[in-house]
Amino acid sequence: MLSGGVEVGRSYSGFPVRLDEEGLNQHLLAVGQSGSGKTTLFYNLYREVGVPVWFFDLKQDYRHLSQNHELLVLPWSKLRLNPLRPPEGVPPRRWAQVFSEMFSHSTALLSGSKNYLLKSVIKLYQAYNLFECVSPPYPSLFELQALIEADSMSYMRKSSNYRDTVLNRLEAMTLTAGTVFDCSQGYDLEELLKRDVVFEFDGLSRDVQNFLMEVLFAYVFEYRLASNQRDSGLRHLFFLDEGKQVFSVYKERQSASGIPEIDELTAKMREFGEGLVVGDQEPGKLTDSIKANTYTKFLLPMDDRRQFDEVADSLNLSERQREFAQGLGTGEAVVQVGNGSPVPVSLDDYSLEKQVSDEDLERRQADNWTSLSYEPRSLTPDFKSLVAPGRSDEVENPEIVEDPQGELDLSGDADRFLKDVVENPFRGLTDRYGDFPSSYKGNKVKNMLVDNGVVVERKVHTQKGKRKLLQLTEKGRNYAESELGLEVKRRGRGGVVHRFWQHRIKDLFEEMGWSAFFEKFDADVYVNMGNTELVVEVAMGDNPREIKHVEEHLDRFDSVWIACRNKEVREGLRQRLAENNLEDDRIVFRLFREFNSEQLPQL
Repeated sequence: MLSGGVEVGRSYSGFPVRLDEEGLNQHLLAVGQSGSGKTTLFYNLYREVGVPVWFFDLKQDYRHLSQNHELLVLPWSKLRLNPLRPPEGVPPRRWAQVFSEMFSHSTALLSGSKNYLLKSVIKLYQAYNLFECVSPPYPSLFELQALIEADSMSYMRKSSNYRDTVLNRLEAMTLTAGTVFDCSQGYDLEELLKRDVVFEFDGLSRDVQNFLMEVLFAYVFEYRLASNQRDSGLRHLFFLDEGKQVFSVYKERQSASGIPEIDELTAKMREFGEGLVVGDQEPGKLTDSIKANTYTKFLLPMDDRRQFDEVADSLNLSERQREFAQGLGTGEAVVQVGNGSPVPVSLDDYSLEKQVSDEDLERRQADNWTSLSYEPRSLTPDFKSLVAPGRSDEVENPEIVEDPQGELDLSGDADRFLKDVVENPFRGLTDRYGDFPSSYKGNKVKNMLVDNGVVVERKVHTQKGKRKLLQLTEKGRNYAESELGLEVKRRGRGGVVHRFWQHRIKDLFEEMGWSAFFEKFDADVYVNMGNTELVVEVAMGDNPREIKHVEEHLDRFDSVWIACRNKEVREGLRQRLAENNLEDDRIVFRLFREFNSEQLPQL
């Protein structure tokens, strides 16, 4: 049985299950579907630990703790932070590199743009004489933006693409969260490390959220490192309930940008007493680094089979343990510490009314906010004199590395169109064109996305006729996540046509009053009808793997439907079943067109 000072729940035999607080500086990962109990687990961890904590809150979940605890809650509009000001004891030249790494990772800049940014930061520090003088004022992001805007002569050089890309990211950040960065020195973060703080970042774009979280991670680490605060046990905890935003596997695998600095920090932080508590619903989208560098892992209920297997594999669960874990209910978990045996636990409840409105927060936190001080921005130097023709590259800096992949550059209309594709994958082209002044304009934007390899066109036959759908390519998916900050959720397998019919079939069963699920029990659609369990396989072609799926389902379910794209697919699969001696009255063939009506085909 796990033991320690941090109680998280009870075993199924009724004995307390506790974690060692000192072990939390080796990080904790909790994964489970929405509503599984992750936030309640985090509430209880906060109540039990005896060190200051920082919550990075993207959904206003943790402000409500201020009803029972002494918490400083900082909505982003109240935050003042100058990310260009180094922590105490950190040289400006080192912080220029750290800042550039964090900014580039959070906004998905590749190596060429990252090096251009670093060069610009160094030039900015030189303009403020920060390499010769350690006294304030420090420049802000606004001064950095002004310096890059003044670098108009870069249009005459190959670095113009880097300049435009970096400027695009900076402008978006200062426009949406300008009040945060409008200072020469922000709040005293060393003092905030002594307090329990909730940083609320909801309402900001994903890039800005990621940048704020990552630069705060880096700030604390660099401060601890410069102060040589090592080997003293757990000092402080970070809580992050949407881990894939910062620890994104897509960015980790983007080889052109190198290994993300945030991955390095994850491994290094533990030596300085900084613990990290991370939660997420989709472990498959988390970096390998965060999964490898978390000593304690919680598996909570998960319906998605692939996501479940991702965690079960990392916990090395046996077949029996997997079967047990698949039956977990809300508030139940399997916890593993280090290489120890997985332990089932019924998590402690936490009674909390989530009723702190913005008005309540203003009233409760007013005194806290007025007690915080910051320094206004300094005057901006004349940067045009610093960017003379032919001399912009003469700043001491790493050599610019060409980006071997190039950076996709789409128009604002194309970005808006792509956002709609992500958010409404089954919307037809005709409807999408209605968002533009004319169908001609909409078609022109669509062609831009197709020509750039971001989407491909697919056709589906509905009851109202043919509908053209757009399917994201891998390039399009990466662009939507890294450049637009969108979360590309893909419920269902295969291409967009396959997923369209999965959704259509699931919806029809639900409209009839039954419970239907995507990809549960490794079926395209699983239906529970009370006394009967039915699965549906969506067959786009006459493929041998469909026969394998049917054979596996016959051992477990009362009926197996095969929804076929056309008659040719149906007859081909019938022949394959006969060849494999799998003819069975429980197998029912349906054509896609039978699901186009408002009623299900006859059961």
